[in-house]
Amino acid sequence: MCKEAGLLQKLIGLCSRYGYIHPSCVLGRSGVKGCYDYGPLGTLLRRNIQNEWWTSVVSSQEDMFGIESSQVQQTSIRNTNQSENSSDDINDHRRLSVIPSSDKMQTQEENLNWTLRDSLNQGTISQYYNTLQLVSRRLPFGLAQIGQCFRRTGQSESLTDDDHDRYIFDLPEFTQMTAQFYCSPKTADRWMIDWQRDRIQWWRKFSGAPSSFQMSETKQSELLRTTDIQFQFPWGVETIERISNRGSGELERLQKETGVDFHGREGRKNVLPQVVEMVCGLERGILALLLDAYQEKERMDSKGQKINHRTVLRLHVKLAPIKVAVLPIKGTKEIIEICEYLAKELRKRSISCHRVNELGPVIGQHVASDKTLKTGVVRMRHRDTMITQQLHITEVRETIERHLEAG
Repeated sequence: MCKEAGLLQKLIGLCSRYGYIHPSCVLGRSGVKGCYDYGPLGTLLRRNIQNEWWTSVVSSQEDMFGIESSQVQQTSIRNTNQSENSSDDINDHRRLSVIPSSDKMQTQEENLNWTLRDSLNQGTISQYYNTLQLVSRRLPFGLAQIGQCFRRTGQSESLTDDDHDRYIFDLPEFTQMTAQFYCSPKTADRWMIDWQRDRIQWWRKFSGAPSSFQMSETKQSELLRTTDIQFQFPWGVETIERISNRGSGELERLQKETGVDFHGREGRKNVLPQVVEMVCGLERGILALLLDAYQEKERMDSKGQKINHRTVLRLHVKLAPIKVAVLPIKGTKEIIEICEYLAKELRKRSISCHRVNELGPVIGQHVASDKTLKTGVVRMRHRDTMITQQLHITEVRETIERHLEAG
């Protein structure tokens, strides 16, 4: 699907037309070339992906905790990151387009140099000790966060033309979704395998072609290895998420620098944990899922000849920005009131709905004028199967909730 010539340009046009993603420099003087803004549907899609990631990595796990860290960090931390050994080469952020930032802000009070973060790694691991105390030093446990990161502003000058043709794949400002899992060295391999399985299944369950998402493993040393989750983009295979066993090198260094005991308890033994880390670029994930969902459907006449074609985004039920379209067939006052009532009831259950069918809702409700007023029966059509069913207006909310939950 993604190898088709011109697919990316078609997707860009569709996203701009329907309010998913717009270049920020199109209107006004505040926009920056190479940056993008998200419209109403794009914003909903971003939030749906983040919510699903958070549910999978944090809410549904027994010993995972959500955190937030500052976007500002000391320049000395970045220098330390760049000079570390192979245990940190596993987390080579350049392969995820995470390029160190040179934006510095000086505080007059302390006369120190600061920089905007280029990844969530340090902000996450810095909260390890506090959480270790919170769980009474019991292993394993993990930390996760979602946050903005920044490239070096001057780096855009060295980007090739191909980089600028990749839409939201490489951006000066990007969102990272990161999780670090701390476990004993004895169980690190097992946890690495478990997280690999969970993460690839997570991507594939949202895909219309699950085989588009593949895993590629790289052995960094005898002890450390990395697994990349990759997607076939129009220009080639690229990494959208990395799962790494980073070992215990970072915790050893922090323990030595601070003099604080970072050991946790695994059964009756005190051990310095290894770190299994998952790093995902949200924008790369969005682009992969949009490309996966893009389809062109041909319309045929009664003789089987092609009339025209229409483009659709068959996003997964959980990710689709608009879940339901409530459509009156006739614009009478009574029918419009029924539509407004249905929409209000659905919104009470946090089900997004709209009166425009072109926005790609998962379910379309068509309220027939005479029949609905007399019997209270409405028609509901599924986006993917095009199957239409009739049900009473009092059954609409429960039926839609069951369908969305099953998706």
